[in-house]
Amino acid sequence: MSEPTIRLEGVGHLERVRCEVRLEPRFDEAAFEAAFARFRRLYNVAPLQALCSADVLFRLEELAASRGERLEPRIRYGGVPLSAEILPPGLLVLEGEVDEDRMGDW
Repeated sequence: MSEPTIRLEGVGHLERVRCEVRLEPRFDEAAFEAAFARFRRLYNVAPLQALCSADVLFRLEELAASRGERLEPRIRYGGVPLSAEILPPGLLVLEGEVDEDRMGDW
């Protein structure tokens, strides 16, 4: 079953989009940023949310600790909220909405 299309007054149809990225177990911040850049290149918008497997969030905590930082209870990356989901290890799922007219034919 397809996701519903949302219509806001004065705005074209918004289509829900998602991009799944598998990260290596010891990924670095550049690999994480590359996943977000891939979404932006693919859909020409920033993701609205990121769903992460538990090991991805754990790795982000390790990366923050290596800089002497701690992750906040409400984790965000580039303004995008991250949340833990039951997903296969290493999986990052970026979700957003795209105006049908801007998305183009691809």
